[in-house]
Amino acid sequence: MDRRTFLVGAATGAAVLALSACVGPPRPAPTSTTPMPSPTPGTVPAPNGFIRSNWASDPFSLGSTSYIPAGASPDARETLAESVSDRIFFAGEATSSDYPGTMNGAQSSGERAAADVLRQASDGERIGIIGAGLAGSAAAKALVAAGYEVVVFEGRDRVGGRVDAHGPGDWPLAVDLGPSFVRGVDSSTLTDQLKSHDVVTVPVDATSRVQLTRASDTVPDNAVGRDAVDAAVAWGAAQSRDPNLGEALAQGSGASVDVSVDEIGISPASRVAEYVDRTVVTVLGADAGELSTWYGLDDSAAGEGGDAFVVGSAQQVIVDALDGADVALSTPVRAVSLDDDAVRLKMATGESIRVDRVIVTVPLGVLQSDSITFDPPLPFSHRTAIATLGSGAVEKVWLRYDTPFWTQEEAFWSLVVDAPAFAAESTPAPSAAPSDSDTPLITQWINLMPLTGDAILIGLVGGSVARAFADLGDNEVRDIALASLQPFLGAS
Repeated sequence: MDRRTFLVGAATGAAVLALSACVGPPRPAPTSTTPMPSPTPGTVPAPNGFIRSNWASDPFSLGSTSYIPAGASPDARETLAESVSDRIFFAGEATSSDYPGTMNGAQSSGERAAADVLRQASDGERIGIIGAGLAGSAAAKALVAAGYEVVVFEGRDRVGGRVDAHGPGDWPLAVDLGPSFVRGVDSSTLTDQLKSHDVVTVPVDATSRVQLTRASDTVPDNAVGRDAVDAAVAWGAAQSRDPNLGEALAQGSGASVDVSVDEIGISPASRVAEYVDRTVVTVLGADAGELSTWYGLDDSAAGEGGDAFVVGSAQQVIVDALDGADVALSTPVRAVSLDDDAVRLKMATGESIRVDRVIVTVPLGVLQSDSITFDPPLPFSHRTAIATLGSGAVEKVWLRYDTPFWTQEEAFWSLVVDAPAFAAESTPAPSAAPSDSDTPLITQWINLMPLTGDAILIGLVGGSVARAFADLGDNEVRDIALASLQPFLGAS
């Protein structure tokens, strides 16, 4: 018999729903499926489907990923992963030293935290887990398998955390507003887990890429951006302090400050800005001016076996991992109090529950917001780690078409815009404010036609651009997306 139980709205209340699957009520399909008028010739047609993420303003996320800011080190991740009095444990991608910022890292951190608990727990103990995402579900699976009573507390009205599946509805595949890639497929079991749920993963060819100017001119690929970043890292390594990547680019790479344009109006500085936006900002969620030159880029390094696109969502992996645990939905934890022999968790409702140990898996941004208080306060080492790490922002915009308006066969598209020179005190944000326009742009796109055969485009923004998007309405974001795609219509 399936023991997965959902306590809706209260951890200790009498209303308990025994469900056969922990997906709750059906998720709404992505928005904007009404028929659109015929497009004006020469303009990008309106999509038949549109949906966007907004993790930066989600109170249960307050960010998409974690990164190493200038002056910080990966040691902060290891410190955050340490237990407090063998009663409070931490998991989540921010605690992963091997695969931070990834689904792999989140899942393996939950397994690591569960193993830490099992080394300390006695038979009959009740273990609490805060957060029902990849980390929390992985921890729950291991603890339930070991015979422990497990109660998972989730603030949202669904499980999954930053794995957020919608549809499919009118879409040809489930749309996940969270991570869409498994990084380093050879170093993760997640690909096999997805396969067991009939979720296909498609190997990604990173060379399947096209770059265009705003005038629809093709920008020939070269090594200017990569060489500039390599030079910046080499310059930064010779300094007595850890400079941010923007400063290192300004000081260590001539191309990063060269604004002279070629025959299609593109400068070396613009090439460098595009490369940084594509490989750093929209991956780590941090601007170059925020990121550590010494350690920051290590988090974006490709894993073994390359990356794979997830055709659908990892939601069902999480659902199954929670089998046997009691899951309290719509039950945000607001306080964690440590006693000599137990931990007391206080909910937003005012109710409280006693557990023997707890695993905290909430995102870094939530820990930084102090929306969960700890009594007594966490050790200085943990508080320092939480304050030192950076909470990054990456947002996605999904557009669905019945038929493609584009002819590009490449999977990855970049828009190379006129960007200013990198400067030690600031960095260009080409997606947010190109010098030839006050209109923000989405400069990185994924074309699903070569990956899945579907006429779907996914736009990516990161760093300060993603944080700025959090304040925009859906119509504004959709308009920006269509304006950003205009060069690809011209190229078609």
